Amino acid sequence: MALIDIEKLRVTFRTRAGMHEALRGVSLTMGREKVGIVGESGSGKSLTGKAILGLVPGHATVTADRLAFDGQDLLTMPPRQLRQIRGRRIGLVMQDPKYCLNPVLSVGKQLVESGLAGGIRSKREARKKSLETLATVQIDDPERVMRAYPHELSGGMAQRVMMAMMVVAEPDLLIADEPTSALDVTVQLEVLRLLDRLVDQRGMGLVFISHDLRLVSQFCDRVVVMYAGRVVETLRADELDKAQHPYTRGLMECLPTLDHAPGQRLKVLERQAEWVTP
Repeated sequence: MALIDIEKLRVTFRTRAGMHEALRGVSLTMGREKVGIVGESGSGKSLTGKAILGLVPGHATVTADRLAFDGQDLLTMPPRQLRQIRGRRIGLVMQDPKYCLNPVLSVGKQLVESGLAGGIRSKREARKKSLETLATVQIDDPERVMRAYPHELSGGMAQRVMMAMMVVAEPDLLIADEPTSALDVTVQLEVLRLLDRLVDQRGMGLVFISHDLRLVSQFCDRVVVMYAGRVVETLRADELDKAQHPYTRGLMECLPTLDHAPGQRLKVLERQAEWVTP
């Protein structure tokens, strides 16, 4: 059974200018694998992840032929049951953890709360699990970090704390929304290695949302390319050179290479009107 099964997902917002369809028939099926969703800003990557979690704003309308997690229909699921899945079976790592962590609560208190919300029965057990999870994400001194507040953490450490919060309950699916974009290159590599290890050790599925096509192709098993609110192409990461859609080809041609000649201009992506229409 597929972990995520989406057919023709549509998200429409009511605006002053009228109805705006932000997601236009997105379809995606994945198991316990690493799937990268790539595309430019506004393509619908993050909104797709939020729709899976039921975190779309209240003024939006969400419809789909099918929106299921592990065989359960997320569209018809009661809010209480959805809250039990969110955080417990599906985790979300946001782009900038320093704005997601509560600034007035210690890291330990937030980790324990996350563990209790994820189904751990006692505070003592949740604290023990939190320390173990911090060690798993390569925090050298878990006890000290548990006492720290978010403003006392570096960007890379805050990102690892956010990952620990999301995996302390051992979810089946982790959605990582641009988890490396605010980090320097060396910390990016550490975070990617951590994600890879967590997926392998815990058998999770991973939705890796990014605008970096090259990064996604090197890290994930499959690549989903989005443009203007819909999926234009899905292919294996190791077969990216076989991409057929002109948008995917254009993204690839815009990337610099090591053999790029001095003074040679990179190609510019020329958008076409037919990419917008299904």
